[in-house]
Amino acid sequence: MLKDLDLLPVYDSECYDLIRDLQVPLLQHAKDYLRGVGFFTSGWLRLAAQGMAAFVTGGGSARIVVSPTLDAADWEALKLGETAKTDTILREVLARNIEDLAITLENDTRNALAWMVADGLLEFRFALSRDRLSAGDYHDKVGIFTDENGDRVAIHGSLNDSIKASLNGEAFSVFKSWDLGQLPYVKMHKTRLDALWNNHNKQFRVYRIPEAIRDKFIHLRTSSIPPYARFTPQRIGALSPHCTINLHGYQQTAISEWRQAGCLGVFEMATGTGKTFTSLAAATSVYQERGKLALIILVPYLHLLEQWERNCNQFGFDPILCSSEHGHWRINVKSAIQDFNIGVKSHICILAVHKTAAMDKFSTAIKRLPMDNLLLIGDEAHGLGALHLRKALIDNAGMRLGLSATPRRWFDDEGTDTIFSYFGPICFEYSLDQAIGKYLTPYEYYPQLVSLTSEEIDQYEEITHKIGAIASSAKPKSEISERLLKLLLQRARIISSAQQKLPALLQLLRNLMENYRQRGNELNGILIYCAPGGHKEVLQAVAALGLRCHEFVHNVRLAEREKLLTQFEAGIIQVLVAIKCLDEGVDVPSTRIAFILASSTNPREFVQRRGRILRKAEGKDHAVIYDFIVAPPLERHLLQVGADVAILKREMPRFVEFASSAMNQFRAREVVRDILYHSEMLNLLDEKPWDVYHSLKRWDWSENE
Repeated sequence: MLKDLDLLPVYDSECYDLIRDLQVPLLQHAKDYLRGVGFFTSGWLRLAAQGMAAFVTGGGSARIVVSPTLDAADWEALKLGETAKTDTILREVLARNIEDLAITLENDTRNALAWMVADGLLEFRFALSRDRLSAGDYHDKVGIFTDENGDRVAIHGSLNDSIKASLNGEAFSVFKSWDLGQLPYVKMHKTRLDALWNNHNKQFRVYRIPEAIRDKFIHLRTSSIPPYARFTPQRIGALSPHCTINLHGYQQTAISEWRQAGCLGVFEMATGTGKTFTSLAAATSVYQERGKLALIILVPYLHLLEQWERNCNQFGFDPILCSSEHGHWRINVKSAIQDFNIGVKSHICILAVHKTAAMDKFSTAIKRLPMDNLLLIGDEAHGLGALHLRKALIDNAGMRLGLSATPRRWFDDEGTDTIFSYFGPICFEYSLDQAIGKYLTPYEYYPQLVSLTSEEIDQYEEITHKIGAIASSAKPKSEISERLLKLLLQRARIISSAQQKLPALLQLLRNLMENYRQRGNELNGILIYCAPGGHKEVLQAVAALGLRCHEFVHNVRLAEREKLLTQFEAGIIQVLVAIKCLDEGVDVPSTRIAFILASSTNPREFVQRRGRILRKAEGKDHAVIYDFIVAPPLERHLLQVGADVAILKREMPRFVEFASSAMNQFRAREVVRDILYHSEMLNLLDEKPWDVYHSLKRWDWSENE
């Protein structure tokens, strides 16, 4: 009975699902439903399937007055049901297709709509302005629910009966007949709705379906699928998420370790070892066990969305893309979550860039996802430790998996703690040395020593002196930090944009072009990493050599990036000149030769860059890395100038990291041995980046450098 419901006076879509939390329970306890509504689509029946099924099974009947504007397919269903009232064969056909009304409402909604009309369980009438010239539409939204005891509930608000309306900001006021203070409202709504149904309303005339068919005043929408929603009922027999690849042993171990850790943890796996596939296989294993999964995947950059989308499709997921370039994502997400929560869909996948996921509107859109069946995968999880992105780490994800080759944040202990506090500790590790030769391409490493010019050295020392002076001042910490950051960036640019790098690069390219020409081959598969602000000069100089090259920077649109990568793989483009857009996540396996003109001190950056280069490709038996290292000129070796020591300390972690896993590591070491010997810094050859981090934790090792 309706009295058994604990009804609130007002239901607002901010806090409640107006269909699931209000209309469905009312239908389940009612015998008669009278509704006046501006717009109706069969999609509402699908959302209210559980309530309508119980309503019909309990002997209920519904009467709905609507405006004569319908989706074409809904109108055809109504006409079919009306015809079936007098065509017994057609009615039997419709009835045979109703095995379980709730299931049919969810998966074959319009067939159920036609059957209910044919069986007299659902009757529609259309309200049209008596003054046709006024062109006013019937736009009321009121409903009366009556149970077998004669108790009534009236609802009045702003919600139309459609998919689109269910995603809007809407509200209902609720009035109960057994509450004497509310009884007049119930009676008033019932009286005016009865008058409308019986064609006694002075403003609107009400027509039955046969009259609407004869007079043809129904207005059909131009599309049965609205542009604002990606509403696609889950196909019966559609493939469910499942692992579509043969996993390597280490990937199976990773999944097992994560599952044993309670579906919490971080995969610290070298770039190129299949973190994406491993994480999706982990997600499918959860789905296969539970039969239900809401998957949220957060990726750092816009250009990774389509790459992840293809991977998700391969594993049976159909992701909703959320970013600044996908304008309707909020509506699509809310619609999918509604389907998931009412059981229409057993799985959903939401794919968002970190920046979008950190916005309030994203957390609002996903707030109704249930914790128990929600898995959040954080790609390049280290990025989510940044202060401005931490809001993307939603609290209601019961399962969490972080992916990163370098999960610890450089000079950000608080951010690192945030990552591990949220995702859990590292549950599986797979290093670069373990992967090379099996899953990654071996590589040769050739450090190229370049010196700063006298002018650049003077600038470097001047800025270093200013940094020291500011760091020791007694001014407020916030003011000091801002000024230091600016100076550190200026000093870092001197190293990354050293004038001798470009001539050295061009000479190497000329030599390579000549070697390839003599062998009758064309040089291609070249990737050049530049300093911000300097890529145009590099691009022009490389193009002047006769090489087909193109920039790959942040303002190249997503579709254009895909095209560039395809042309690069085919050899149409010989050289890609990049800044930071190829640092994380982008597959460029056709890269055979890389030139690192600029790099920060942050291991995350140069480790990721190396990973881009080492991915396997057909006909690629090894890769070559040319790394431009700034070192003091010969005449300064014995002087041991402070600036020289600082620069070497800055450059050596990358050198040691790259050399240690190279095919020619001892030959590479010989290039810098004399410089380190004269500078009394040979010990740096045995240190790793994180060793340096812990021993030299000070401002001149800022992440921004």
